[in-house]
Amino acid sequence: MLRVIVESASGIPKKKFGNPDPIAAVVFRGEKKKTKAIDNELNPVWNEVLEFDLKDSLDASSFINVVVKDYETIGKDKLIGSATISLRDLASGHLTSLPSKNVPLINEKQQAVGATINLLIGYEPPANAMPNLNDRPDVDTSQVHGGGGDEVDEGESDVEGGGQSGSPGAPTSPSQPGKPSHKPQRLSRKRHRALPNKPQDFQIRIRVIECRQLHGNNIKPVVKLNVCGQTHRTRIRRGNNPFFNEKFFYNVNMLPSELFDESISLRVYDSYSLRSDSLVGEFKLDVGYVYDESGHAIMRKWLLLGDADDSSLGARGYLKVSIIVLGTGDEPPTEKRDITEDEDDIESNLLVPAGVTMRWATLSLKVYRAEDMPQMDDAFIQTIKQVFGGDGDTKNLVDPYLEVSFAGKKLCTKIIEKNANPQWNQLINLQVKFPSMCERVKLTMFDWDRLTNNDAIGTTFLNLSQMSSSGGEVEVSTAASEFGFLPAFGPCYVNLYGSPREFTGLSDQYDELNFGKGEGVAYRGRVLVELSTQLDGKVDKNKYQRRRKFSLCAVFHSACMLQVPGEPIQFEVSIGNYGNKLDSTCKPLSSTTQYSYAVFDGNHYYYLPWADNKPVVILTSFWEDISHRLDSANLLLFIAERLESHLTSLKTAILAKVSETCLAEIWLKLINHMIEDLNSFQLPVLEGQPNVTVLDLQLKKLRDAAVDAIREMANRMRGEATNVKDTVGDIEDWLEKIKQLAEEPQNSMPDVIIWMLRGEKRVAFARVPANQILNSDFSEQARGKHCGRTQTIFMQYPMDQNKGEKVPVQLRVNMWLGLSAHEKKFKSFSEGNFSVYAEMYENQAHVLGKWGTTGLVGRHKFSDVTGKVKLKRERFLPPHGWDWEEDWFVDPERCLLTGADAGHTEFTDEVFQNETRFPGGEWKPAAEPYTDVCPPGWKWEDNWSFDSNKAVDERGWEYGVTIPPDNKPKSWVAAEKMYHVHRRKRLIRLRKKTSDKKAVSETRDPGEGWEYSSLIGWKFHRKERSSDTFRRCRWRRKMGVDVDEKASKKDAAKLFGANTPTVSCHFSRK
Repeated sequence: MLRVIVESASGIPKKKFGNPDPIAAVVFRGEKKKTKAIDNELNPVWNEVLEFDLKDSLDASSFINVVVKDYETIGKDKLIGSATISLRDLASGHLTSLPSKNVPLINEKQQAVGATINLLIGYEPPANAMPNLNDRPDVDTSQVHGGGGDEVDEGESDVEGGGQSGSPGAPTSPSQPGKPSHKPQRLSRKRHRALPNKPQDFQIRIRVIECRQLHGNNIKPVVKLNVCGQTHRTRIRRGNNPFFNEKFFYNVNMLPSELFDESISLRVYDSYSLRSDSLVGEFKLDVGYVYDESGHAIMRKWLLLGDADDSSLGARGYLKVSIIVLGTGDEPPTEKRDITEDEDDIESNLLVPAGVTMRWATLSLKVYRAEDMPQMDDAFIQTIKQVFGGDGDTKNLVDPYLEVSFAGKKLCTKIIEKNANPQWNQLINLQVKFPSMCERVKLTMFDWDRLTNNDAIGTTFLNLSQMSSSGGEVEVSTAASEFGFLPAFGPCYVNLYGSPREFTGLSDQYDELNFGKGEGVAYRGRVLVELSTQLDGKVDKNKYQRRRKFSLCAVFHSACMLQVPGEPIQFEVSIGNYGNKLDSTCKPLSSTTQYSYAVFDGNHYYYLPWADNKPVVILTSFWEDISHRLDSANLLLFIAERLESHLTSLKTAILAKVSETCLAEIWLKLINHMIEDLNSFQLPVLEGQPNVTVLDLQLKKLRDAAVDAIREMANRMRGEATNVKDTVGDIEDWLEKIKQLAEEPQNSMPDVIIWMLRGEKRVAFARVPANQILNSDFSEQARGKHCGRTQTIFMQYPMDQNKGEKVPVQLRVNMWLGLSAHEKKFKSFSEGNFSVYAEMYENQAHVLGKWGTTGLVGRHKFSDVTGKVKLKRERFLPPHGWDWEEDWFVDPERCLLTGADAGHTEFTDEVFQNETRFPGGEWKPAAEPYTDVCPPGWKWEDNWSFDSNKAVDERGWEYGVTIPPDNKPKSWVAAEKMYHVHRRKRLIRLRKKTSDKKAVSETRDPGEGWEYSSLIGWKFHRKERSSDTFRRCRWRRKMGVDVDEKASKKDAAKLFGANTPTVSCHFSRK
């Protein structure tokens, strides 16, 4: 008897006119039974029992299809949604009832409708049938997945659910019929084919790949294999997650019946332990089990290690192996590549020995809200609305939903359309089995699209090992370390990273970064989530969202190792969306350096000529105050760095074979300093701190217990150790443990991202974790290691395939991050004097032989550096507490006026000589004869000569055809033809510096300072040429602090708007 209790449904979508009249139907093996209809109800309650008589027992492929429709008195009922539920767990005989709560409903388009249904399924096997406990079909249906497709009518045969994996909407399971189930496989023997009853040659191949989550502390695991009396072992590794990748071969000649009854024993030992209980865990299986599998092999299977003497101890770790049993003439199967860790459905690829049970657990993920989602949809429709006077909201061109992935399962939140700051307040339950091998919960934000595939916005991960503890992790047992804690997290924001935020309608070459493949190059928003494994009371999420004002200051000292000069270069600093100049959701800030052209350094690279005026970037942003978390992390990192430095010195002394006395002094210094650090630097107290979560309290207990244990072991070692070399391994374990304790899972403050822009194109980036530059009031050691200190940063290309073989640029930068109330402390770290200037550009065009403003197309008389933002001199007002120190003056940006020969001692000038003709006619000059004068401080080394290192004829000409509307050919060839109408010759000439003396600079009149360009957008130069059509000059005005007026609390950005001032740091020459 199969009994289905249809309890209730919730979230039924409304109709255009009134509410639906929902009715539920259950289809099993072609038989369909219905509930009664509930009139005018969005959350119907049926509580009806539907019974199905069974002729035989259920098998692993059995499932039911649940359909909810809108009842119509006349005509056909309209489908609301359906779902398919697997009965595999009932068929196994382990369960007699299967509660199915909050099963999502999916429509005929395989899209979630936002409704869920609650069922209770009971099963009584027929009297003449026994449950098949070892039924393991190769193809299985899903545990719970959305159904869809055509509507279910009377007399309809079996309904096949075909829900789309991870369809957005209410939480759904991604599995489909035809995919492996998530249930671990238990060992069972199939009936193998008959083989001759005589000895035969067999080869058993075993590949030991890796282990995970091995039980124990400071272990050095080794895997021992025993097959048919032959024993092998792997190399000794270190840690609880070792990687082996070793192969072993066993050749035997036995009767098949005897061989198949032999067992394969795989045991993992702790080679570091000399005790009798050094066995970590073991797994045994028969040779016949492997031979009866497809291809006579089990490929890349995970084995659950247990204790043969006491199965109640549970899992002792996991071992991944491939085993092949080959007879004479058998072809070995090919081993497929591993899929990614996040896509690997580990639970369905797990072999569990008899007697070992795994507990079901529910991870409850509360998804509250998200913010700063980037634009993902085209603004074409919004532009049309604006043209016709409508409201065009380009900031909310995104339809976000969150996909949660864990152990091969995927669940999704509902879709919130046209909202860059959505609020879900939705609970997602993940059914998992503990202990679980999967360590990461993957959170991927998607943008729903009606017509095309959904686009990923960004990805982040929650690492369960960092937010839970199994207990007993500390060698020295204490009351706090004996008991572990279940996974807990937040409420806390997690940051999403991926491709650059700028929207493009074309395909994004960095799209893979949004799926978490590689290091994200830009901040893509963040999500407020909470994870727990127990039922808690109502959490006040609002108190975890209180923001405080932070200031970020960065002084750029140098930018060198540039390989290609090219267009002007500037650097942008951002944290979150604050400082991203191409993002319109935040107020403009002084987040970029001035544009500069690169100068040759005289050897191989180029650099930016900032000289003694260094650009300064200043940002203000608003984030949660999590200083108590980052202070603890920085303190532990400080202790770890000091210990690592001493350990390096000790290892160097051992390799140098110094005397025993000197070695003992170095070792004793290491131990004493470590004990002193552990005693002196106490972790912050959490009482009275804001944003304290359950995980904060648990991590505090775990860290305190671990620090006490390491201190106690160090004191014991100092008094008992006799051989310095024997202690190195223990010290390395302490160092690794302290680094693990320093990992902070609840870090809601985004990384600081530095971009190098060449023109308007983003070229290279660097990510700086916020805790490394964060100021601390707790102690000097809790301050970030790079806070207020000049550091060297090697930037990298996005998705660099060459793994950093080419460095785009090397930066020397001094950064400081802290509460705005403490920003004055940055002055104690900085060098030089800060200057703040208001800046604007005056633009003119050359029309009819005169310079003026009449010919400015797309530019304003006074503007910013781009010429596109209109500025007026009278609208520049200093903020309260500031005043003008001097009047407006012309100050050309010298970094933009460097010539191509700057930094060179030898330089090759080039010019193309062009000639034209009619087809078959005589060649004539196409332009005025070229003239040039050698610049001051240079001399010509040779006369003009043509470049013969190109595809040219013997006189240096190359030929082409001009196709209107172009006035020059786009391609050139070396052989002349009758139809060629254009030819050119590249002339080169070498010049050298005359001496080391600097060229005498020209005196300028007070009214000068114009920069000239042939066209708008081209490179500017100092001297006016006959071909110039555009010129500009930069006006600046210095501001200073008004000592007579107290600083106001008003935000300066409100007064300046888009006219953000430029800040520089002046270093006096000595």
